[in-house]
Amino acid sequence: TPYHTAPGLELLSTALWHLKEEVELCYLAQRVSEFDKYSPEVWCVVGNCFSLQKEHETALKFFQRAIQVDPEFTYAYTLCGHEFVANEDLEKAICMFRNAI
Repeated sequence: TPYHTAPGLELLSTALWHLKEEVELCYLAQRVSEFDKYSPEVWCVVGNCFSLQKEHETALKFFQRAIQVDPEFTYAYTLCGHEFVANEDLEKAICMFRNAI
């Protein structure tokens, strides 16, 4: 399968998010989640799928799972920050953005 976990899948999912390609993004999330439950990239892809559907709390859970799996994976902190902004929780957003840098 072309979607086996590989570096950059989280960036592909973000591109699909920005393009509002919900079907393709959700398909990608479904496929990659079948492979590697210990990959922060996978959890970011799944989180982006929920974020695009405006399910921000669910998206946050997946992004936080990515951080739990790999606390050094800074992109997950950035995605968490964006979800907190969407939820108008700016204090938590700032904290996440700071963790990312």
